[in-house]
Amino acid sequence: MLVTRLYWLHALSPTHVGIGRGVGYIDLPIDRDGVTGWPIIRGSGFKGVWADYYTQREAEKDRMKNDLLRAAFGIAGDDNNSNAGALIPTDAKLVCLPVRSFRGTFAWCTSPLALQMLRRTLDLAGVKDLPVAPKELADNVAHHATGTALVEGTQVFLEDLDFTANECNTATKWAEKIAAWVFPGDDAWQEQFKKRFVVLPDTAFDFLCETGTEVHTRVRIDDDMKVVAKGALWTEESLPVETILAGIVQCDRVFGRNCENITPAVLLDRFAKDPLTLQIGGKATVGRGQMRCIFTPVNGGVE
Repeated sequence: MLVTRLYWLHALSPTHVGIGRGVGYIDLPIDRDGVTGWPIIRGSGFKGVWADYYTQREAEKDRMKNDLLRAAFGIAGDDNNSNAGALIPTDAKLVCLPVRSFRGTFAWCTSPLALQMLRRTLDLAGVKDLPVAPKELADNVAHHATGTALVEGTQVFLEDLDFTANECNTATKWAEKIAAWVFPGDDAWQEQFKKRFVVLPDTAFDFLCETGTEVHTRVRIDDDMKVVAKGALWTEESLPVETILAGIVQCDRVFGRNCENITPAVLLDRFAKDPLTLQIGGKATVGRGQMRCIFTPVNGGVE
């Protein structure tokens, strides 16, 4: 039986999951989905960081000698001493992008299309009783949850964009669901999320995904002259603090020698249960990439 859990990534610091040198005005851009153009964190990158987190904390760090680690994350070697990892994470796709707001400081922004894609992901994972996805919006309208902190008069002002505010029951239901998943057991932050949740038109959300990330200018100082070294001026892009992404972790069979008695549920209960703080992407030595990782049990999950 396929055992599945959701995982949510919540950025605590700007996060640079890059693709190398770019060809545009940003020298080091972040990774983006090839179809939507929205920021994304690949499952391969997440799995490597996730595996390293547990490898560094186990008493026996050698995966060859730790059957659970070996079964969960796999190990490279010759044909007789290698196996694939049983835990399979999908890419973490964008759910909410934080955007500065005239009222309420900032908003967690999403769109009808983003929620439709999230709903499809949740449905595939086996989550039940999901709200419907909001219908498409006019370009000048934004749906918000009940009790929002974002409305000034009848408008919502985000960056240099303004929208007519519309209280929406569907937006309220999505805000409540996502808040409970991303901030489990934390009533204060759940309330903050619901007050700042807003559903924007797809066109506006696309525009903010392209222009609303953080771009930092970096330099390298010449040790002798104490000025910028020649050619050592560059720009790098990051996901902003408070960005929220979601993906699936699934497991249907366990590979490897000496792993016959390890079940998928045991692996998920061991490695995909407790909240984690992970360092994802580059620039760790300058504080980038700190992320909360929260797992949500669904069908077949072990509490």
